[in-house]
Formats: sequence, structure tokens, C-alpha cells
Amino acid sequence: MCGINGFAGKDRKDFELIGKMNALTRHRGPDYSGIFADEDVSLGHNLLSVREAADLSKQPFTKPHSPWVLLFNGQLYNTTQLKSYLDGSYRNTDLDTALLFGMIEKYGWNFAQKVHGMFAIALYNSEEKIIKLYRDPSGQKVIYYYSDGKKFIFSSEIKGILAHGNIDTIVDEDAVLIAAHIGYIPGEKTLWKHIKKLNLSQCVSFNLKNGTLSSEYLRSSAEGYYDDKRPDEVFEDLVREHLQSKQKVALNLSGGLDSSLLLHEMSKVGHEMRTYTTFFSGGHEKYNRDAILAKRLAGDYGATHREIVITKELFLENFIEAYETIEEPNFNITLPAYCITAKVEGMHGDQNRVILSGDGGDEVFAGYPHYELVRKMERQMRILTPFIFNILKNRRNGTNYNFKDPAERWLFFRDLRPKELAKDSDAFIKNYTRNFLSKFLQDYSVKKSMMYETMQTDRAIWMAGENFIRSDKLYMRESLELRSPLSYHPFRVYFDKLLKQEDYANEASNKIFLRKLYAGKLPDYIAKRPDKTGWRSPLVDWYDEDFKRMFLDIISSVENNTALIDWKKVKKRVEESDEWPGKAVHLYLSLAILAKKYTMEI
Repeated sequence: MCGINGFAGKDRKDFELIGKMNALTRHRGPDYSGIFADEDVSLGHNLLSVREAADLSKQPFTKPHSPWVLLFNGQLYNTTQLKSYLDGSYRNTDLDTALLFGMIEKYGWNFAQKVHGMFAIALYNSEEKIIKLYRDPSGQKVIYYYSDGKKFIFSSEIKGILAHGNIDTIVDEDAVLIAAHIGYIPGEKTLWKHIKKLNLSQCVSFNLKNGTLSSEYLRSSAEGYYDDKRPDEVFEDLVREHLQSKQKVALNLSGGLDSSLLLHEMSKVGHEMRTYTTFFSGGHEKYNRDAILAKRLAGDYGATHREIVITKELFLENFIEAYETIEEPNFNITLPAYCITAKVEGMHGDQNRVILSGDGGDEVFAGYPHYELVRKMERQMRILTPFIFNILKNRRNGTNYNFKDPAERWLFFRDLRPKELAKDSDAFIKNYTRNFLSKFLQDYSVKKSMMYETMQTDRAIWMAGENFIRSDKLYMRESLELRSPLSYHPFRVYFDKLLKQEDYANEASNKIFLRKLYAGKLPDYIAKRPDKTGWRSPLVDWYDEDFKRMFLDIISSVENNTALIDWKKVKKRVEESDEWPGKAVHLYLSLAILAKKYTMEI
């Protein structure tokens, strides 16, 4: 896991500027900072050494007389398969950077369909004068770029791009509207009109000869990757592949089914088991039910376990820092707790380099309550017809959605329905979401299930647009690589093909297939547990005058700025009650924090 930076244009071969970009992203890779520059480009890389010694992993990666220059952020897990594509000189290396470069030399620009993992890649060909950026099919790693027709700049973090002082930093008004509805900005947009991020599976190409920018979506060759395996063998192989590291690998153990099965599989392959969970101090006991079970499970498996105690005071201390670190608006109320957790686990705490997470299991095996609600919707539509169902559902909820449309159905569950916007944007957000999903849902219609379609929508919008960006920024700030095995694209493809509608969820249970598979393997208090609190800060219990004062101070710093958000309405929502004002306020707080930090008109 690393940081990548680069630019082409009139600032080319500027060692001071590329060095500044590397310095701003040094937390992503404290082991080595490398630079490549010629008359056309300047490229930089920060190395977090995980697979091999730093001397073997230095980037930008190239070879004598080769036109290719590689910047790689992430991990490839199909290293055994990659060796089979290459000649015998690669048989004794497990360094994914070296294997990736071998694939590039053999297959050229077509290498990306054959590599599986989490990655953001920048690849430059000095003969063709082309730079291409790639983001993995699950969207676990993010990369940003700036293009205004004259120059092309890219970085793992927005701050790297903003290091270029002579760029257009105008606000993207549409992005603000999207964030106000959804709570974050999925897709290519950011708060800056000319700074974009790659979508999952996207490849962006910049031609240095004529300054043109183009984009395409790549199809992965993950189909069939696990086809000769039984489901239990797939889980074992999955975890073994994700344990590839010269560094110790720990686990975020939540007490839920997903992280628990990762612990079980780690024990099967004989890996040292070190686990972490969070414990919220000063809230209702329901917020710690999962933490208590995690501690019990860690004890049953003989894991070295650490509870990270999060107090109201710590949460407040890390509040603004957490939202600034994300660099994008975000309504996730637990961001400061993630920030605290990363600090304890990472370079300034226990000095872990790699940690596993159960993220993604809910979106493969149907773990969220709204999946069962969608299943009921589909059944009711068959009885009532979609037309009658829409009338009754909207009348009951005071909404105006077409529930047959996957985009509008998803918005019903996720839309914050903002009242603080300066203009009506309902039609805009529906069209944006519909157009965004059209890039990803065409391959998933085979199951003809609204529940399955909603799971795919969550992967494309929620996981890639909020979950992974949040995790990447907060953990990499502490030089800590977070791996999410259950989001691995070949793993998703295998189970999407295998599972049937009845394997997902019903009125009595969720993750039906997963619970059956691990029955008798995991303890009943995990495998048969009917409820799951989820990881959520106890703000309802914590909220007091300290919180209210901080919220009002943050909003007051931008309240005279009413270009897009009616900040006086936001402030009034907080002022009028002594109770926590709800998660939507966190979106506005994040916007206010970023507006102040970057002097933006929002």
C-alpha cells in the first residue's frame, strides 16, 4: 500500500513540485520516496513495504531500455496465477510489483484484465507518450486526477493535486447537491470541478502528444477464478491469499459474522491471531454487545486481543481531524472512532502494517435489513402491479419514487432528502444515480432479482464511494494497509454465480448461506445470533452541550456563505434541540469543515 503522484504539462520535470507532492502523501509510504522524471512527465511514489524489503520494492518501477514506468498502490492476490502467465524467471518471487511489471511487459496495456486485487495504478509509456490510470473492479483503492485541457495531474490524495498552486479550484455545485442527498459523492466527482476520481473498473488515459483525455471501463477475467473449488475451500484460499505479507497481519474483529469467519480461517492456516475491537465508554450497553462477543470469540480462539476504548472526550478531540482527513464530504457519524482506531493500530500506536476487515460481506451475502425489505417489495409488486405499489408506498411515506427503477429504489433507502439546499434537486439526483448505475448494472440482470440488484448497487455506490475511500484515507494516514477479503472481486463473482435467491435473506434471518456454511464451525453465539448492532457511535447518549457547542462553532464558521447550502437552516436544526440532530447534520459539518480548510464557497 503506497502513495502515487505525477503530472504532465508545462510543469514537467519539476523535481521540487513532485517532491512536494510526495512529501504531502508521505504517510502513505514512509519507507521510501522515489521520483522519475523526463522531458514530459514527473512521477513520484511513497512506499509502504509489506511484501518484501524496501530495497526490492522501490518505485517508480522500470527497467533499463524499457518504455514502461509503473506506479502501483495496493496489493495483488493472484500471484500464483500471474507466475503461470510469465516465464520461469519469476517463479521464485512473490513481490507483486515485480509480477505486475512482468505482466505489463508481456501484455502491454491489456495487463489489467488479468490482475486481481485492490489497486490504483499509474502507468506511463515514454515511447507512446501516454499515461493511464487504473482503479480495481471493487474500488478498494482510489486515485484522483486533474485535467483542464492544458495539464494532467494525479495523486492518491486530493492534497497532492492541490500542491499545484496554479490550478482551477472552482467548486462543483453538482457534487455538493449529490453529497447533500446521499451523504458522500459516489462516482467521478469531488468538491472541486476539475478534480475527479476514478470509478471502480475505470481506466483514464492522457495522451501527452495532443493533450486529449479518454476513459473506458475494463472487464475483469475473474470469471472462473475459483470455479474448481468448494465454498469452504474458497474461503480458505481467500484468506490465505490475503495473508501474503512479510509483515504481521492483524484483524479488526467486530463480533459480527464476517470478521468472525476471517478469524476462523486465519486459525485454520496457522496464522498468528491478533485482534482488535472498539469499546464505547459512557453509552448504552447495546453499543458494546458486538465488542463483548468479539472479546469472547478472541478468547475462544486463543487470539491476542486488544480493546480500543473510545470515550466522548476522545471522539470530540478527533472530530475535525477525521473529517479533514477524508478530503471529501461524508455523513458517517463514526468517522472519529475510525480515526482513533487507526491511530492505535498504526504507525503511531502498535505499529501494524496490515490489518484485515470484514467489510463487504453484507453486500455479497445480504446482511443489511433493507435487502429483505426489497425482497418484500418485489413480492408485493407481483400482487399489486408496480403502478399500484408505487402509489401506495409513496402515499404512505410522503415520497415520489418509482420503486421498479433500481436507482430510485436505492435512493428510497439512502436519500437524506435535504431541506437545507438552496434549490430543488430531486430530479437531478435521480438522473445522476440512474446514469451512474447504468455503467455497472447491465452485467447483473441475470438473476432478475431486486434484492440482488440492490446489493450490486450498494457495492458500486456505497462501498466504492464511501466505505473504501473512508478506510483508505484514515488508515493510510497511519501507514496502515486495510485489506477487505470479502470484497475481493473474484470472490464476489464466484458467490454471485453460486447463490440463489433463497440463500440470501428472509423474514427469519439474513446471510442464510453463510450461517449454514459456518454452523458447527463458529460458536452458536456468532453463527446463530439473530441480531447485530453494527459499529455505531453512541451519539444519542453522548450528545451534550460540548457536542452542541462544537457543532455550532463549525457551522458558524461558514454560515454567511449561502451559495448552495442554507447554513442558517442547518444551524437552526442544531440550535432548536438539545438532542443529537441526526446523521444528516454530519454531512453538513463535513462540508463546513472542508469549506473552511480550503476556503471554498459552498
